[in-house]
Amino acid sequence: MTAKPRNIPSGTSQLAPGPPPPPQLGPLKVGKSSEPSEDQELLEHRQDDDAVPPRKSKPGRSRGGRRPAPEAASAVPTTVRFDPEEASEVDFFVLELRDDAARRTLDKAEVIRELLRLAREHEPTKKALLKRLR
Repeated sequence: MTAKPRNIPSGTSQLAPGPPPPPQLGPLKVGKSSEPSEDQELLEHRQDDDAVPPRKSKPGRSRGGRRPAPEAASAVPTTVRFDPEEASEVDFFVLELRDDAARRTLDKAEVIRELLRLAREHEPTKKALLKRLR
């Protein structure tokens, strides 16, 4: 089977050598226009609503908890299964915790590890967990 010849006019190929044509730019608009755009109105409306002040991160603390995550080679995997609705709730809860802790990253495994450590070390938490499990 042979390739079909293509009817591409010369000089119109994107792969043709030579400098690219200059971009088509309109006049530069500086300053505020007399009528605000929809984006500007939405931005002003959003700023008027209950704005959340930016959180201050704690200097010198990159990860929460007392121990870092185990290395992959020495880690013992554990699986927790959720139904789809509860999985979404857990995802949103972890995102909320990440925001409240002013952390850039926080994963579910770290949250579960810290919850289990908290239950082992904090007697009221352990009692509350036992009450729910009974």
